[in-house]
Amino acid sequence: MLALLDPRSAAFATLVSVAAILAALLIGLLQRPALHHEGFLPALGLAGIFVVVRFIALRGNGPRWLVVVDALAGVVVVSLTGAPLSEFHFVVLAGIWWAGRMLPRRGAALYAIVFLIPYAVLVVPGAWGRNALAEAAEDLLTVAVLALMVDWFLAVDRRAMELSKAVTTARTGDVSDIQLRQRLALAASESPLPIDTLLVGGQLGLTVDQVELLGYLLLGLGNHQIADAVGRSEATVRYRLTRLYRALGVRGRRSAVQRARELGLDSLVDPPSGRP
Repeated sequence: MLALLDPRSAAFATLVSVAAILAALLIGLLQRPALHHEGFLPALGLAGIFVVVRFIALRGNGPRWLVVVDALAGVVVVSLTGAPLSEFHFVVLAGIWWAGRMLPRRGAALYAIVFLIPYAVLVVPGAWGRNALAEAAEDLLTVAVLALMVDWFLAVDRRAMELSKAVTTARTGDVSDIQLRQRLALAASESPLPIDTLLVGGQLGLTVDQVELLGYLLLGLGNHQIADAVGRSEATVRYRLTRLYRALGVRGRRSAVQRARELGLDSLVDPPSGRP
């Protein structure tokens, strides 16, 4: 059950594809007699194959060319069902997430490119003749923007996972200090906090999020400023701060800052001027 809710899992990607098919079926039944449309049932069958193939590919690290085939098949599906007004466009959008999980580096972008080129050649001219050019343009833009967002999100997710793994290693002491610093430097290349802060925090048993929050507290930021910095709501920040206080064994912001200073973490966030 937990795998279905984990965006990194093959089960979650499969669930997204199934949800897309159900949405297409519901919209088709509401908007038109879908079952009487000659292309609907073949498209539904092909979309069902998508679900199986996508799940197997994610479980077995499928080849790169499978993303290309899936994208081209997506063009066929939406063409069969009257693109740019095809309800099966949802299946293509689900494919973008799947492709991003399949290929960790720019998989969603590859899927989008392979889909958009034949879509522009085959669908856009017909949409022009049917006065549906705006809908076709919307499809093109949706696929392109979603692909960019998926690749960006997954890149951030990978960096967070690498950083968490590095901090966990700090707690277990399985590697030398030099190796540990090298891993943290690689994983935290875009982190606003110094590597030493992440290292010491990890040794204290804090998660990466808690180390980051503690750093912001040491910098004197309020909840609103922290929320802006991490891109979360103030309510989420307050909840995470409560968990941080519990992890440090303190009861509030001042106590947390004092505890951090006792551990020497304040000098890591704001090193003395005389220090090289």
